[in-house]
Amino acid sequence: MTDTTETCTLCDLPIRGDPVTADDTSGGDAPDTAGETFCCRGCREVYRTLGDTDPEAVSADDLDAASGGNDVPEDAETAFLAVDGMHCTACEAFLETTARNGEGVYDAEASYTTEMLKVSYDGSKTNEETLVESVSRLGYRASVPEVGTAAAEEERFGRDELRTVLGVLGAMSVMMIYVLFLYPSYLGIYSESFLYEPATHVIVFVPVPLLSTIVVFLVGYPIIRSAYVSLRAGTPSMDVLIAGGALASYAYSMYVVATGGVVIYFDVAVAIVAVVTLGDFVQRRVKRRALGSIGDLDFDRVTSALVRDAAGTHEVDVDALEPGDEVVVKRGERVPLDGTVVEGEAAVDEALVTGESVPETREPGDAVIGGSVATDGRLVVRVGERAASTYDRLLAQLWNVQSGSGGTQRLADTIAALFVPFVIALALVVAGGWLLSGAPVREALTIGVSVLVVSCPCSFGLATPVAVAAGVNRAADDGVLVTNTDAVASLADVDVVAFDKTGTLTEGQMRVTDVAVGDATERDVLRYAAAIEREANHPVADAVVGHAKEHDALTPGGRTLTSDGGRAVDGAINDGDPGTDATDASDVLHVADFEERRRGAIGTVDGARVLVGHPDLFAGADWTVPDTVSRAVTEAQGDGAIATVIGWDGRARGVLAARDTAREDWRETVEALARDGREIVVVTGDDQSRVSQFETHPDVADVFAGVLPQAKAAVVERLRGAEGTVAMVGDGTNDAPALAAADLGVAFASGTELATEAADATVTEGGLRSVRRLFGIATTTRARVRQNFAWALGYNAITLPLAAIGLVDPLLAAIAMAASSLLVVANSARSYRLGE
Repeated sequence: MTDTTETCTLCDLPIRGDPVTADDTSGGDAPDTAGETFCCRGCREVYRTLGDTDPEAVSADDLDAASGGNDVPEDAETAFLAVDGMHCTACEAFLETTARNGEGVYDAEASYTTEMLKVSYDGSKTNEETLVESVSRLGYRASVPEVGTAAAEEERFGRDELRTVLGVLGAMSVMMIYVLFLYPSYLGIYSESFLYEPATHVIVFVPVPLLSTIVVFLVGYPIIRSAYVSLRAGTPSMDVLIAGGALASYAYSMYVVATGGVVIYFDVAVAIVAVVTLGDFVQRRVKRRALGSIGDLDFDRVTSALVRDAAGTHEVDVDALEPGDEVVVKRGERVPLDGTVVEGEAAVDEALVTGESVPETREPGDAVIGGSVATDGRLVVRVGERAASTYDRLLAQLWNVQSGSGGTQRLADTIAALFVPFVIALALVVAGGWLLSGAPVREALTIGVSVLVVSCPCSFGLATPVAVAAGVNRAADDGVLVTNTDAVASLADVDVVAFDKTGTLTEGQMRVTDVAVGDATERDVLRYAAAIEREANHPVADAVVGHAKEHDALTPGGRTLTSDGGRAVDGAINDGDPGTDATDASDVLHVADFEERRRGAIGTVDGARVLVGHPDLFAGADWTVPDTVSRAVTEAQGDGAIATVIGWDGRARGVLAARDTAREDWRETVEALARDGREIVVVTGDDQSRVSQFETHPDVADVFAGVLPQAKAAVVERLRGAEGTVAMVGDGTNDAPALAAADLGVAFASGTELATEAADATVTEGGLRSVRRLFGIATTTRARVRQNFAWALGYNAITLPLAAIGLVDPLLAAIAMAASSLLVVANSARSYRLGE
């Protein structure tokens, strides 16, 4: 099999090996795929079904190219930078503009949701270090993520924590002084002259301005900076009102203190900054989990390889490998890059990359995928022409998807683009109008400040996150850990739910479901099969041994037998047998002359020569296969099971059918989601023969089998273009790009760490039942968000006119703002009645 630079018609990703064409199917040609080439049968079937949608909806540009609209050459290099200090969409626009102005930069795309910046650049003109320096300004700090270490994260955590603690403590100190001295005076409990006494003046009017300055300008710096860059970018955000309200209250209060007055509003300024900073800190902790997925993936990434050349074998960095190099892959090691086996034979586990549930034997001439594991042998692999790893392509694809923009909170920013200029203009017009009407300067300024403070969008900003937080807590009670709160609010609008098969709709473990025998007893078939399979390293082998144990078929006549690796000692096994231990010695049969074969194994059990494995293994060894055994094999394979034949003394005696069994409640889950009007789709890397039970279910609209991992994200994009909002449910590393690309990704905690980190929600307990509950929670959460937005907008519609005519001073404005926020919180915290 040779490498090719062709790209897939569906996903536009490079085709590894020979392309799949329209004619490459037993079902005959189809006119809608004539002349097209695909990376896998799955992509071809997706194109057959959904090929009439807009191709741009699923092009590789959606995954691999920045959205800035600039042309990016194919040979451009790409840098993914972690940026500390991103706060809103205005930060995105500022950083994108800053990066694009750098020499040699083609395009840039930022995402404050994951605090990532993707830059496409000319490697001959600039490098990552220069890019980091160019965007590290105005308090933003860019860096190349140090995956596999916690130092950077700890440092960032400490800085955010320090700022939050300073904000809370500073605000508490200011409010304490207000409670003891200022509020009683304003309410008439103390006389106003009390505040003019020298001792009181020192106690109150020295520390309060000082503490307020620290809170507003040191703790509130990110808010002020975000407001500045949003104005500079021409997209004013809510931070403009937050910063405007805090700075106006602060500046007015400093003016009052400087002119000898005592009615000051430092409490408003520090309260605004402290509350927003605390909320932002909590939000950052959730957002930064997204970066952990890249670190988890790179823990398993191959960074060095053992190269064999004329001088012998020596270790080199994977980046130094070139096409044609020969690398040695020992048992248990990962294949560094895609290539072809030139020497050796081994069962290769590709589950991490492809999701296939069963390892496949690879021998000279076979292609292997970078990132797969040689489980039971040694291979020499010649690096392919593209010197690329499928695993690394998954890594890059996940970076691309997660650094993209999105999130329901953008609704607030969209409204802010209209609301903020209106409020600022209103405050200026109101203050100017009062001045022109003859009002004193202090009174005009007070009314202008009141307009800004009363419009400070705390309730508006809390409308989504507080409701979503309540939904997240409810989901946690139901066994679902939500890691991307933005995605949950949109879950109720999902049109299509795409399920991975292995480990999601199924248990993800092979089990023997049927035993067929010829001229032997079932006990003998199980006994001999388990004796051989106990020595093998294969999921089906484990299933066979487990089934034999369940049926008490491992001990012939009560005798304790062992393999050649150990000897029987009073029913126990010594440490010479790596496959057993003393606790299960009585279950072990004696196996001599054990030898692994391609797609099977052979050995001597209790004096009989026993062969176990694929049906083709028996034909190649010239063993007799009775018609009863052949029919059992055909029936098992036709039903999507893996048929393992067992024989001894030159004759096949029985067949074990093993399969990945479906979860008990998969039908209930599919039916419940379909009742709500959602379309159900199954996307799997397994072949067509193993998905028959899902294809025949009336509520399953489509089953796309044989989809390669790098194409799964493109399938999700295609579904979105054809049907609408898409949720993806999966569990494997191969599902990670699709989980990240979907509008909402749901992973099972029993799957890989990468899948759970790439997803928006992780099912920790309850299985598919919790998936059903999550959709109900999302419906209620969406209703709460809409209620909160309605109240926040209604609040501003009432209070802004009152402030403009002078009926609300800054203190009352602050109280009204706090009351509005409390109502939003109370509505969000109400007990859940799912589906309300």
